[in-house]
Amino acid sequence: MSTLTPSFCRIGYLLLLTYISAPGQAIDQSSVDNSPMTMQISTQPATTQTHTDFTESSCPASQACVDTLAAPDTIRRSTRRLRTGLLLSSSVLSLGATYVYLEKKWWSEGYTNFHLDDGRDFRYASNIDKFGHLLGGIVTADTYYGGFRWAGMTKQRAEWYAVGAAAFVQLSIEFKDGFSPRYGLSWADVAVGTLGGFWPMLQNHAPFFRDSQVKFSYWQRTDKYYEHRGIKTQAFSIDDYINQTYWFSFSPKYLFGSSLKQKWPDWLQLSAGVGLDADTWSPTRNGEGGLWEIYLAPDINLVELFKPRKPWLKSILHVLSYIKVPMPTLQIAPRPRLWGLYF
Repeated sequence: MSTLTPSFCRIGYLLLLTYISAPGQAIDQSSVDNSPMTMQISTQPATTQTHTDFTESSCPASQACVDTLAAPDTIRRSTRRLRTGLLLSSSVLSLGATYVYLEKKWWSEGYTNFHLDDGRDFRYASNIDKFGHLLGGIVTADTYYGGFRWAGMTKQRAEWYAVGAAAFVQLSIEFKDGFSPRYGLSWADVAVGTLGGFWPMLQNHAPFFRDSQVKFSYWQRTDKYYEHRGIKTQAFSIDDYINQTYWFSFSPKYLFGSSLKQKWPDWLQLSAGVGLDADTWSPTRNGEGGLWEIYLAPDINLVELFKPRKPWLKSILHVLSYIKVPMPTLQIAPRPRLWGLYF
């Protein structure tokens, strides 16, 4: 069972943190002291910053980059405490709302004795659901990494705490699945979701991943999922994998030498996608089986394209970057096909 929907529930929280943190501005103590949060608790004169472990040059526009105003030595202790309190309270509210949502959507069929997955997890949706768990871990880690840095945590510690947050959220959901008659705790889902927690670390230390993005798209091309389940067609269902596509968008300038790196537009990316073929999916109505669909398409880095100066606009574009921009697309498998515009 994917954690994509509850992870996207935290997007608004990420947007709030990145807006308050004013990403993209110069790092100095006056900027921190004059932030809306700090002005409420401190009116003392600003001091000059002398050190930071994260520079603007190491933070591309494609990232929300709360690091630009979150170097620990530029934040007063009282401000750290306030922001840590806001972070914890927001987390409790977010996780509580997620629990209520899942209780109604996924765990409404009652409970049974705790049990592990019996192996169906590796047959369900031909493992396309694992990409949902991976993206869920990435969104969770991205959210909490920004929150930890905003609260004044060092970059290295925030990276590892983000991994822990992704693992905790995934394990909590899977533990609950262990009591569900339809599911069971899947260690594979926990592992994949935790793996997504390393995304901020990869983006901070590897230039290729710094300019890369993991994305999601949903295009309801068929009602087969709802027909097989015997339920009314909805605008969206997290288990409707035959209408979902997961993408990895990257800049090829890192793959073909320095000459291309100088000429390739920063905003133009290539994207590889994977989905589930509706014609071969679930012949017995249990959600198992189906061939993979493989796609190649151009993509757009929205932040690099518009290069916004306003922090709130940059944050919004960062959030929207989790959604694949519709583009002409080449389907490679299971049958070659050219889509004029693929969502």
